[in-house]
Parts: sequence; C-alpha cells; structure tokens
Amino acid sequence: MERATRADVAKAAGVAPSTVSLILNGRGKELKIAEATISRVKAAALRLNYIPNAAARSLRSGNSHLIALLMAALPDDPFVPVVHTVLTTAMIEIQRRGYLLIPLFQSSEEATDAEVIRALISDTPLAGVIRETTSAEQFANALLADMGIPVVGMSMIETEDVADTRALIRIDESAGVDAILDRFDPPSAHRSHAIFLAGPNTNHSRQNPLFTRYGERAEMISLPDWEAATAHRACLDLLSRDPLIELIFCSDDSQTPGVFTAAEELRIPVPERLSILGFGNNERRSAGDSRLTTVDWPLREMTEAAVDALITIIEAPRTARRVTTIPTSPVWGASVRLTH
Repeated sequence: MERATRADVAKAAGVAPSTVSLILNGRGKELKIAEATISRVKAAALRLNYIPNAAARSLRSGNSHLIALLMAALPDDPFVPVVHTVLTTAMIEIQRRGYLLIPLFQSSEEATDAEVIRALISDTPLAGVIRETTSAEQFANALLADMGIPVVGMSMIETEDVADTRALIRIDESAGVDAILDRFDPPSAHRSHAIFLAGPNTNHSRQNPLFTRYGERAEMISLPDWEAATAHRACLDLLSRDPLIELIFCSDDSQTPGVFTAAEELRIPVPERLSILGFGNNERRSAGDSRLTTVDWPLREMTEAAVDALITIIEAPRTARRVTTIPTSPVWGASVRLTH
C-alpha cells in the first residue's frame, strides 16, 4: 500500500496542499485559519495515516544534526581497509563537528535496497548527505534534489565532474603511480614487460600511467578476488612463461604477499630482476612491512574534506560549489628497482 501524500490529504479535506502543511506544522491558529478547516485537515490526515516528510520539516526548522553517508554495498568483511577507514573517519569528524552519522549501504543490483534507502531518506530528518560516487548507482540524486537536501559527492577514484552535487571531493590515483614510475629502472630497459594485476572490478584509473609508458608491453590480468593466494597462483604461471616481466603492479596491496611468495619460489630476486608495486598502503601499515613500495590512497583525507565541505554548506547554504582533487603519493620501500 502506497503512503498517503500531502496532496491526498488536501484532496480529502478540500483545501490546498499548502494549507495542509501550515495546519500540520501548527500554524493554523496563528494564520487565523478557520477551526472547522483545521479539524477537517487533521481528521483527513488521521484517516489516511498521513506521515509528514520528516526531512522536509527538519530542513524548514533548521534543527537537524543528522548526516547520511550513502555508500555502495557493504562487503562481506566490513573491516576491509577501504570501508573501515571511510566509516571511522566520517564518524569521528562528523561527531567532532556536533553532528551524527547515519551510514547507509545500497547495492545497485537490488531494487528492494533502493526502496529501503528511499524510505529512510524520506522519513529521516537529514541535514545533508555525503554520497560515495564510486558506485554507478545514481538513483538518490533526483530524490535528494527534490527534497532540497544538500549532497556532497565523494569519489575514491579519478572521476569526471558531474554537477549534480553541491561539492565534489575526488582522488587523483595517477599522481603517486607516476612519481614511482618516473624513478623505475627496469633491468632490460625498453624490452621489459609489465603486468597490472587487477581485481574483480576495473572502474579505477590507477593502471593508466603504466599503460601510457609501456603500451603493448603491459598486460592487465583480471583476477576474481583480491586474495594473496589467487595472486600467487597467477604470478607463478605468468613469471614462468615470460622472463621479461620485470614489474608487477598490484591494484591493491592485499595481493602483494602472493607476488612476493611466487618470486621467492621461482628464485627471482626482488627488486634486482622483478619489481613489485602496490596500491593502497594498507598491507604496509597493518604489518609494519617496509619492503613494499606502494601508493598511499588518501581515503582519510578525502573523507575529512567531504565532511568539511558538507557541514560548510549546511551552515552557510550560499557557499559556492567546489571541486577538490586530492593526489595519491608514493610510499618508498625496497620492492621497486630505482634509478640512483
């Protein structure tokens, strides 16, 4: 059964929708609306089980301190570095500024999930929304715009600016990769081959600097997961077949232990004959392993900037729209052969 709308109540009571809003917001007597009209509207609302839009009421009163973080589907393990870093940073920064966080996860493949999100957004008094735009899901944009709720976009990858948010915070994935490749010294120089070890999705751009430099001498290998064991099996096969592979660039640090193990089993010295490059700076942080050369993924800085942008807009609605790009940076270890 569909929820009754303000228009339904207005039709049942024989008044304009604006009159319904005024009466249900408690301004009927103040505006000298007839008692009979007030009673008729309230009776119609009760009969139709009409529930006023909490978000709209909150925005009118300016009292909401709730901020939603709308992300893609929650993974099986919510403690994976990406989700954990974004969630904890958002929670800490939002609470520090006197607001509260409501995390919302939605899978673009499940229509029921979308309906749940729609209901929550409609019935919850939100001051604003941070929408993680890495996912292709866009259904909430029109809904939020219609309700007048300010939205800040937050992209963990390189993305084009689409002007459907009040601000956009995005990450430049290439900067850190370029900085490392600028100093990379392959043993076979222009004859060397490179592998980009991808995971289940390739909607990112971190591989672009590698293919720009290597062209046809680089190959992308897509794996079904991010597990080190899967990377290990793939690299045993690749390195056994092609002795000119002198760089393996992993799309995520979680794959790198498998590459190190494969090189060790095949007695290929790192970095003298094989360089291993990671992305994320997660394995190194968690294990204290300084041997890995990787790229720092500034998820914490991205989230902090998104929170700051949204709260600035909430507290100063006329704030000009801005796009902020946060670069990745190199984290130097001993796994990539460098020029001196």
